[in-house]
This record gives sequence, C-alpha cells and structure tokens, in this order.
Amino acid sequence: MEQFTLAVDGSGRILLPAKVRKQLKLKKGSALIARVNEEQLVLQTRSQVLREVQEVFSRYRPKGGKLLSDELIADRRREARRELER
Repeated sequence: MEQFTLAVDGSGRILLPAKVRKQLKLKKGSALIARVNEEQLVLQTRSQVLREVQEVFSRYRPKGGKLLSDELIADRRREARRELER
C-alpha cells in the first residue's frame, strides 16, 4: 500500500498525483465513490465498489451456483406455459 500526502485547496478540492491516476486508470471526469468512516476518508473507483458489493451478495448464492433470479424466471416461464395449455 502506497501512502502520500494530499493538500486541500481553498475550494475543498484535492489533487491526486498523476502516478495514482494512471495506476487506477482515472481520466478527466472519472467518478470516485467517497465514504467517510468515523474520521477516515475512503475513495474508491466504481469498479472497486461493485466488486465489494458482488462479494457481499455472493455469500447468498445457493451452493449449486444457480442464481435465484434464474430460478424465478424459470418458474415464471413454466407458469406461463401452463396457462397457455389450458
């Protein structure tokens, strides 16, 4: 983990060093997610946040690996076929 000092300007802006922007593939206008944890500021890219959320929800995935949404869609299709057969 790399550590560096950032300065806050009069408008409250901070400037990330070019090396960090390049490492994180940040371009002009790139969005970062900012979170304040007690007295700590955490900046993450959208892809980092997405990965974290996916990890949290992957715990709820059934052991067989089948998504609950896929099961729901299959159930609805079976019900629709039964309705058409009546």
